[in-house]
Amino acid sequence: MSRVDVRHLSLLVVGLALGGMGCDEHGAPLVTYDPPAPPAVLPSIEGASAAPASVGPGEVLSLGVTATVSRGTLSYAWTTTAGTVGTRVGGSGGGEALWTSPSCLPADVTPSVTVTVTSDAGLSASHTFPVSWTGPACTRAPCSFSLEEGRLALAADCTTDSTLFVPDGYSFDGADHTVTAVDPPGGAFTGAVIRNRGGTARVHDVTVTASGLKDDCQTGTARLRGILLEGASGEVADSVVSGLNKGATSGCQEGFGIEVRNDDASRGPFRVDVLRNRVSAFQKVGIQATGAVEVTLADNTVEGGGPVDHIARNGIQVANGARARVTGNRVSGNAYTRADATSTGILVRRDTGTPLVTGLVVEGNTLTDNDIGIYLFQDAGDPPDASARARISNNVLQHGPVSNPYQAAIVDYYATGSLITSNDISGEGYDPATVPDGTFDVAVYTFHPASKLAFLTSAYDIAAGACSGRVTVQSQDKDGNLVPSEGTFSLAASGSAAPGVTFHAEPDCSGAPLTTVDLSKGHAEAAFYFKSSQPGAVTVAVSGEGLTTASQVQAIQ
Repeated sequence: MSRVDVRHLSLLVVGLALGGMGCDEHGAPLVTYDPPAPPAVLPSIEGASAAPASVGPGEVLSLGVTATVSRGTLSYAWTTTAGTVGTRVGGSGGGEALWTSPSCLPADVTPSVTVTVTSDAGLSASHTFPVSWTGPACTRAPCSFSLEEGRLALAADCTTDSTLFVPDGYSFDGADHTVTAVDPPGGAFTGAVIRNRGGTARVHDVTVTASGLKDDCQTGTARLRGILLEGASGEVADSVVSGLNKGATSGCQEGFGIEVRNDDASRGPFRVDVLRNRVSAFQKVGIQATGAVEVTLADNTVEGGGPVDHIARNGIQVANGARARVTGNRVSGNAYTRADATSTGILVRRDTGTPLVTGLVVEGNTLTDNDIGIYLFQDAGDPPDASARARISNNVLQHGPVSNPYQAAIVDYYATGSLITSNDISGEGYDPATVPDGTFDVAVYTFHPASKLAFLTSAYDIAAGACSGRVTVQSQDKDGNLVPSEGTFSLAASGSAAPGVTFHAEPDCSGAPLTTVDLSKGHAEAAFYFKSSQPGAVTVAVSGEGLTTASQVQAIQ
């Protein structure tokens, strides 16, 4: 190769190298520069708050921190040495949390909550909140929960020897787990297994039971209850209370499955719904509402367990000033075999010096094999206070063989003037012919004779030729108590449409016309239907045996 060729090759290599580097317009090489990343900066926790200053069982500690970082975002992680901590819903980017212990804390643990604030770069800062705990020490591992604003959720089946509290305004979500009450070491379980802490609480989807409780009778606030809402509004729903007792033969007057209570009439009334629960193998009462409360008891199942000789159980009890609607419940097997007491499916009572139960509706329930199906046992005076009048209607009551010396489907012991109508009663245990003066269908203990007839259904407005709805008439005393009446009671019609009116026993107005009705059976009532072939006003009347006639104007279009 000549010198000229060598020189040309050298220039080519240099050119290629400069082309790879790039040159400016003057041919000088271009130089690229990546500045070094700035050093990562720790997050800064600038403030922390905790309220209230101290907490006890079922109270919630609200925690918060403010933190900053020069670049990027922050994440927050909360941990605790005991109790339950959860991020507050709607909190400031995770900088707020809630802490609670529903019942107790381990004796050897000092409760504290730590928040760790982490930047995008992975650097962290922490702050620890000491917890001033005023509640009791646990004697066993506490139940485990998850916590968020408005909801305390049971994490697993657990055993407790002290009450689990629902924080004020919270929902206790059992998440289909079971809480079992047991005696503490050297002592006895007292009070409720689950109860409210403040003025509002909801309990749902939990099973409550007891195991091995000693037969040590308690009274007042120490009585055994499964789920208790006291002085609170809210709900108990879709839960099970089973086996809440102090032994198979205990006679202690406690062991209430679900109780809604308010003894302070200056507060409330509190509104509570008790819905779709199942209560069985309880000791004294399945479900109770007592005091200044307004309660709906609907679609619950209460199983008394059948005849026993050691305690007179009651399925549902409404007492001492409560207002209640008791509808669609199934109550069975509340039966006592001795002559000194009776068990009841639904008991309405008033203790001395307490307010009357008012506004009571007991409707559409099914009651099976209870000594007394529905028992109104509150003295409303003579004449009875009108506010004590209840509506007892369209219930199904059945009893098989006799197990108690006194059995009745429905009893109004103090003759409160209540409306008792259209209940379906069957079975030898409620048949007056089975044991004379021992088995009854309906027993209203009024001291006054029948004096009037009354319609229990409203007037109708029907088309000519159409059959009316059910018309019910009842014989009553002066206060509106039903009184069965022997004799002949005649049906009559008057008015412009009267010539075309006929009365019938069937809902479609088929069959032979009726002219009389029988008011001698337990409900002291009769049902009939009517139709008219021509339009106009018609007055339907029932009369007889010297009682004041019942009359009602019907419209025929």
